[in-house]
Amino acid sequence: MEQKRPILITSEDVSKLPVLIVDKKGVIGAALASALREQFLIVVVTAHILEKHDNVIHIPYHKKIPIIPDNTYSHIFVVYNGEKELLDMLSAFEEKAEAVKARFLFITTLLYSTRALFDRIKRSECKLMQTVLVGETFDNNITEANEINYFIHQVRVYGRIEVPKEGLGILYPIFFEDMLTAIIALAFAVERPKEIIYLFPHHNYDEITLARTMQKIDPLMKVDFSKKQSVSRNFYIPPHGLYFYRDYNLEERLRKIDFSRIGHRSKLPQKKIQLKVPHPEEQQSKLKLIGAIFAAVFIAPPVVVLLCALLGAGLLTLSVKQAEAGSFVTAQTSAKIARNAFSSAQIFSQGLLLPQLLVPDLKRQFVGMMHTGSTIASTESSFIQAIQSMVAIYQGKSLSPGTDFFHAQVALKSALITVQKLEAEKALPPSAMQKLNAFNGIISLVEETIDTWPAIAGIDGKKTYLILFQNNMELRPGGGFIGSYGIVSVNKGRIENFHINDVYDADGHLTKHIQPPYGLQRYLGVSHWFLRDSNFDPDFTVDAKQAAYFLQLETGQKVDGVIAIDTTFLKNLLEQTGPVFLPDYKVTVNSANFYLLTETHAEKHFFPGSTQKKDFLRSLMNALVNKFALEKKMPYVKLAQLLVRSIQQKDVLFAFANQQIQNVFTVNDLSSSLWDGRVANQNTVFDYFGVVDANVGSNKANYYIKRSLSQETTMDASGGLQTTAQATYVNTSTTTSPFGGDYKDYVRFLIPANASLESVAIDNRQVKITPAITDPAVFTASGYVPPSALEVDQTEEQGKKLVGFFFIVPAGTTREVSITYSVPGNLNANTVASTYSLHLFKQPGAGNDSYQLSLVFPQSDTVVTKDRKFTNVGGKLIYDGKLSGDKTITASFAKK
Repeated sequence: MEQKRPILITSEDVSKLPVLIVDKKGVIGAALASALREQFLIVVVTAHILEKHDNVIHIPYHKKIPIIPDNTYSHIFVVYNGEKELLDMLSAFEEKAEAVKARFLFITTLLYSTRALFDRIKRSECKLMQTVLVGETFDNNITEANEINYFIHQVRVYGRIEVPKEGLGILYPIFFEDMLTAIIALAFAVERPKEIIYLFPHHNYDEITLARTMQKIDPLMKVDFSKKQSVSRNFYIPPHGLYFYRDYNLEERLRKIDFSRIGHRSKLPQKKIQLKVPHPEEQQSKLKLIGAIFAAVFIAPPVVVLLCALLGAGLLTLSVKQAEAGSFVTAQTSAKIARNAFSSAQIFSQGLLLPQLLVPDLKRQFVGMMHTGSTIASTESSFIQAIQSMVAIYQGKSLSPGTDFFHAQVALKSALITVQKLEAEKALPPSAMQKLNAFNGIISLVEETIDTWPAIAGIDGKKTYLILFQNNMELRPGGGFIGSYGIVSVNKGRIENFHINDVYDADGHLTKHIQPPYGLQRYLGVSHWFLRDSNFDPDFTVDAKQAAYFLQLETGQKVDGVIAIDTTFLKNLLEQTGPVFLPDYKVTVNSANFYLLTETHAEKHFFPGSTQKKDFLRSLMNALVNKFALEKKMPYVKLAQLLVRSIQQKDVLFAFANQQIQNVFTVNDLSSSLWDGRVANQNTVFDYFGVVDANVGSNKANYYIKRSLSQETTMDASGGLQTTAQATYVNTSTTTSPFGGDYKDYVRFLIPANASLESVAIDNRQVKITPAITDPAVFTASGYVPPSALEVDQTEEQGKKLVGFFFIVPAGTTREVSITYSVPGNLNANTVASTYSLHLFKQPGAGNDSYQLSLVFPQSDTVVTKDRKFTNVGGKLIYDGKLSGDKTITASFAKK
């Protein structure tokens, strides 16, 4: 620094040496002076007006840096607000700090952060200088013009926030008091970090997230979307820095803000108010842009716009393919470049004069397409970032799983909102809509369940789940015979333990007698009920509670939920992953040989207590886990689609002890519950149908069974129904078929609760029926002789009637069983319009059975609307399809 400057007289105590603050703008400098003035003599070089204080010496700073007292300082703070002269004096400040052994902090904000600035800092080799990069500050006084403070201003004046566009602009909020605390802490810390210190949250916040957080604090405020362009900027953040606040609770800081409404409203309407954030290079950029446009007004702009558009489209397509292949890092990079390319094309295209004069409508359409492309790319980038965060949590690489999971969840929600908005506005091009339709199942599943993810993943505390491996080749009402089970613990999004056990290991420890259900005891001949047979109810939520109860009785283990998967899911999973080699058995398992190999190793020489079933399944699961971990190009999108399809087809089921979570899964048909969400209507005829089998033959005959279902229903003018429901079974097994044989089936038809059973037929021959003997004391008594007529039991569950009986389909034969029943009508005689609503229930573990409905409606009616798969053949509606999941089909009628 220049010599012969005034020297301040201070104490010889180093800790009480003066502090130098250079800040032309003065906002940060004034706050630092106020915080330190009681303990130190403060020299403040600023253009800001300071509050007078005995320990503060104010040196005005206008156009040029004034003469600074050449004293020994304990700390030097230089706040950079874009002043070129400050950069020129960096080396002088560094030399001064080294000479007097002072702590030297160079402070700037994101607003003035550029690659050129940090390249210059790096070249200057200021070894003692600690660089601090501050985010967008906010406080009650609104001292800085940024979007966060603008939102606060809108709430105070208008009671509402207008979020620009889709609200995806990225913000870097930091409470002013936290920024000041951090700077002081860095200045007086013992250690001197070499890295740049970031004073803003580690996780990005977008505009909609900030607005929703503020709305959470003040529920009376409103949040709307505006057509205004976002003022948020893509700030330059130098790499390899350290975050001072690794975990930053933004909601806690925002609660310190006074959102109270001011006494009077602004005379200007809210839509007329525009936020103008200063840009340090704005004037220079405008001059360069004007010069470039003037130089090539008719040639260069269209070329640049076209190149940017093509670059954006190409990179966006590439990004989607990279994401589908699991290359998330490169996919995110491509998405970000695509977003910038689209944004550039949008900006440049607005300045095209010739298209504006000749084809203005085409130009507006093009600008809209570029905006849509930018939004899609930004949404994809946020989505990928969320997926990466969750993967990091699962792999144990996250330093703050709870915070990372929350931000990933928010990012996914924002992405879904944006997609819904674009879809509703019909702004998506056909190619994007086609790609979006392929993800409909995944999107729906995320929308339905995303709010339950933190609780399920154990973000707030460890969760333990029971995994049921159900063999649907030995079909049971809840999915299949439970041969093995697993216990998995999840803590903060990461799997901690996963153990697979043979079900007989647990069942062998049951000391309490539990009476089996009627069908099990009567037709399977069991006298005790165990975990392996716990899924005998058509409603899986009931089965899950029973399984958890058995597990606790047998092993003492309590669980927070039950997840069931069947062999069909594992077979389909192998189709996507490809073959896996099991070194323990020296065999390669693929989708074609999976079932036979599993049964061979599980059933050959099996006896209760042996470990071969558990060992083979555990070896297979370990091989799949290793394949997921080591395979670089896994078809993640196809795997996600498989999971969604398997949930819809009930090859994967979920049930939870937490009733709030369970309600979400129940109403969205993710737990195979008998719950019926249709709302009663006096003009609607409600019908219900399902067929539930229980293989009680102790074999795997369902591997060879093909089942089809049909109904013939006649509806009268009062809404009364006369129905014949039929199930056809084809047993393709032979005497040489492994694990096959006769199919011994305890079948139950699910029909409306007020239905009256009229008859039962087998192979189109009506048989004599009698009420089933359901008292174990009677049918287990010595010398008991069953009645010659077919025993039929009728029970009710959750507003449904279950009609059950036992029959056999011998190997190599086909059998048809049917029931005829009637349902009384409840339509008013004066009703001019009515609706027929049929809910179809698919049994878990069953194949996608073919299903046909013939609905004869009154001659006095005409069809108004109908399910798209209904065919009107004149007085009769025919439905023909596959029962691949629960569904409701309807038809509306009106009097002629």
